[in-house]
Amino acid sequence: MSNRRGKLNHVELLNVPCYGQGAFDSLCAYYTGAMMLSTLFPEYNTRFGKAARQRTTKHVSDDPLVKHHPNNSDDRHALARWFYMGEYIETVTKTLNNIMEADRRGVVFEFQKKDRRTKARFQTIAESINLGLPVMLGWKAQDYGNHAVLVTGYRESVEKWLILNDPGGMPEISWDSLERQMEGGLEIGLCKPDTFRGPRSMKSVQRGESEAIVWLWMPPDEYKRLGEYKRLDEIFGNLCE
Repeated sequence: MSNRRGKLNHVELLNVPCYGQGAFDSLCAYYTGAMMLSTLFPEYNTRFGKAARQRTTKHVSDDPLVKHHPNNSDDRHALARWFYMGEYIETVTKTLNNIMEADRRGVVFEFQKKDRRTKARFQTIAESINLGLPVMLGWKAQDYGNHAVLVTGYRESVEKWLILNDPGGMPEISWDSLERQMEGGLEIGLCKPDTFRGPRSMKSVQRGESEAIVWLWMPPDEYKRLGEYKRLDEIFGNLCE
């Protein structure tokens, strides 16, 4: 897609599932990984949370995030790690790569740790969103501890903002606010675009003051313009649901 009519200043992925952690604070990383996995491979969507219902006497789980946890000596141990201790984006990324290897998908997830001095962090996230791929993000906040979210979009005006599928319910966060509350570095989990050949999320794109345009991922591996977002919304209903 060419960079016509000025700089991209609002890009949002539209058909990304959103899972909530409820009252369980430690599950934000689990659900962030689940959202990433089911966005790229919707067939996994029915397998999350199956550990208790489908557990055998040998404690074998059908939940891919439990079954392929890198420290899984027993599914009960992996489940306890997610549920009681929480995890970091680095572990989520390793888990997703284990799933890809076990299921022979050929897709690779990349983990990056960015410190406060790294100026390219926002751009790294924006570039992945532009390609139709959400981004897993984790940080330690001063007031509420470790947190993980799935970034589904961004916008740039006076401030830079990240649009979120947050298991805890926060719809967006400004980049300045994130940097102020963050202790230490920022953890980023990306899907390497050259390894993923499946369909990517629809996206709403706005350049400058123009109307937002919806783009649909179509073969052979490129985005096609559908039309103005407002008109499509009238025809098809809320595309984000």
